[in-house]
Amino acid sequence: MSADFKTILAPMAGYTDFAFRAICREYGADLTVTEMVSSKALVMGNALSRRMLCREESDKPSFCQIFGHEPDVMAASVLLPEVQSYEGVDINMGCPVRKIVGSGDGSALLENPRLASQCISAVKKAWNKPLSVKFRLGVSDSGGAVDFAKMCADSGADFVTVHFRTRKQMYSGNADYTLLPKLASVGIPVIANGDVATAEQSLRLCEMGASGVAIGRGALGHPYLFSEVKGGHFCFDVLETIERHAELLTKVFEERIVANEMKKHVAAYLKGKRNGKSVVTEVMSAHTLEKILTPCRNFFDENPQMRRIIR
Repeated sequence: MSADFKTILAPMAGYTDFAFRAICREYGADLTVTEMVSSKALVMGNALSRRMLCREESDKPSFCQIFGHEPDVMAASVLLPEVQSYEGVDINMGCPVRKIVGSGDGSALLENPRLASQCISAVKKAWNKPLSVKFRLGVSDSGGAVDFAKMCADSGADFVTVHFRTRKQMYSGNADYTLLPKLASVGIPVIANGDVATAEQSLRLCEMGASGVAIGRGALGHPYLFSEVKGGHFCFDVLETIERHAELLTKVFEERIVANEMKKHVAAYLKGKRNGKSVVTEVMSAHTLEKILTPCRNFFDENPQMRRIIR
């Protein structure tokens, strides 16, 4: 595999908090991306949106992902201190969720390349660090994907991440990499996203022209996937990871918020483990961090063979 081949933690709403980004980085993620945040909400001073961008000094390199459809607002958002602290900005033009699309954001911009170009250009003019764009193959087919990638390049994007599904597919079906070679010829690096799970697959995508891979849902509960994709060795301790994840979050957020955030992460870490569902059920009704961690510790005390994965 090329030495320049990169592994990226794809942005995932509700999951790519700075703690999870740190853990994925430890297992080989070269770059991480925040949850997507609304440019408009940031500019209007929305406390929750700004808080989503809280990070530790060691949380780097990481890109801040923004979404919106108003060029001036998007440009203003990247001037805010919370965004300026990041090493780059990624513009979301691929989110298929109805609420986002209905507001003219995310993959709605696939249907308005002219406005998409204006958004990219405006951010590029205001931003003096790397700029990327994430988008899907198209709304219901991939007919305009190559032209959209060219537009991104011409508008100032330094690279693009392409989720090789259409908006209509949402997260179902399989990613279709047929167009990767053509997309990789537009003049800027292309990061491949969708169903990446093995070193062999990553190598194949690299040979097809990808400059790297972005891993999203596959990394939930399995941050060591980055090591697997790179063909490296690792020792993953599930309990230690859960405890470390919670510990990192407590450095920035109060316990109530950490407890709520950890519930979904615990569910991901325990997914597929025999008798793990009962633990997750108990965790979901907990209101304190201790009541979340205790059943996890008890579970692994009783099932030590499930605690570590060594490769």
